[in-house]
Amino acid sequence: MRYRRCAALFVELDEQPRFDIGEVFAGGDGIVRSPRWLAHAPHLDEPVVVKPAQLDLLGQVPADDFTELGLLRKRHGAAAIDDLVRLGLLIAEKEEFSERARRDEAARDVPWWGPALLAQGAGAWEHVDIQSRYKAGMMPNSEQLVEANGPAPDHEYLRMPAGQALPLPRPATTSFDSLLRARRTCRNFDPEAALSAADLSTMLYRVWGAQGAKQLAPGAVAVKKHSPAGGGLHAVEAYLLVRRADGLMPGIYHYLPHQHALERLKDLADQSAGDLLYRFVGGQEWFRDVPAIVIMTARFDRLFWKYRRHAKAWRVLHLDVGHLSQTMYLSATDLGLGAFVTAAINDREIERELDLPPLREAALAIVGFGPRGSERVNVELDDFVPNPLTRSLMAQ
Repeated sequence: MRYRRCAALFVELDEQPRFDIGEVFAGGDGIVRSPRWLAHAPHLDEPVVVKPAQLDLLGQVPADDFTELGLLRKRHGAAAIDDLVRLGLLIAEKEEFSERARRDEAARDVPWWGPALLAQGAGAWEHVDIQSRYKAGMMPNSEQLVEANGPAPDHEYLRMPAGQALPLPRPATTSFDSLLRARRTCRNFDPEAALSAADLSTMLYRVWGAQGAKQLAPGAVAVKKHSPAGGGLHAVEAYLLVRRADGLMPGIYHYLPHQHALERLKDLADQSAGDLLYRFVGGQEWFRDVPAIVIMTARFDRLFWKYRRHAKAWRVLHLDVGHLSQTMYLSATDLGLGAFVTAAINDREIERELDLPPLREAALAIVGFGPRGSERVNVELDDFVPNPLTRSLMAQ
């Protein structure tokens, strides 16, 4: 068996208090306060505790070439090498097709900027259920947040003393202003209504459809859509999870923006589609009844092909998703549909369910749209206190 060091490794000095049952048995309160080194590696599901000597040893193991295990044990000691294998910081040659090895390979092949790679790998969720956390009292409400943390920073952010701001002319208003005022996040969808074929087609084309493309050089194509994108690359893909839509069976589809067509990836029973949707959105109960969602994934390999190891590139993908989300909101509002966007998603589960190549493509956000419910069981911002200018504009 041959091994090599993992491609990327980030070390953190963790000083957060933590519970250890061994401390209780030793007569203490169970809380450990001593610092420890945590090794974060994008191919691992969670960080592992390491010692300085192990970090030093890792630096002596080649990262690109595989070395026989026997030779590594002879050079560095069997126990020390076996500990690094157990921690997952040494990758076996025979792991070539495992998910862990695929993630490690992507860290080598895709020109990531190191801190972004750390954030992408460490920030993924799995098996998070927000509704269960609410029921267990783990999600404080606004009153409890204020009690625990004090008032939030002021909602009106002033940089100069009050009264020194320069008033602007009264803004012009058009029908677009009415559309903007009607835009809001929906948390109450009709549990029986289906998306019409026309509405679904319109939403997909307006938001994710391509108007055209331009070849900048052989092998380099920019894409034109209704929303901007970094470098004109449009490295965001749209995967549709359908529960109730006219003309479509429940299942998972991939949208082809240049053909305005769907690839059917997986058929699902209605109940299975609902359960999968609930898992994807991290147990946010208020989105359970939406008839369809779109999972927006980032193709890191496409964007980083141009912006190689660039410190700003990772945030560009999140901006792209934000632009698409706003276009989605306005289109849904125009069609009389409710809509939402959320980044509180179980991205690791989505990655496996959609069979995405690890660290080359990953989910960043989910949007959903469909007919609104007649009852307002969950809070929405239909009722708010308009400021004086907004009140006067609304009265026109």
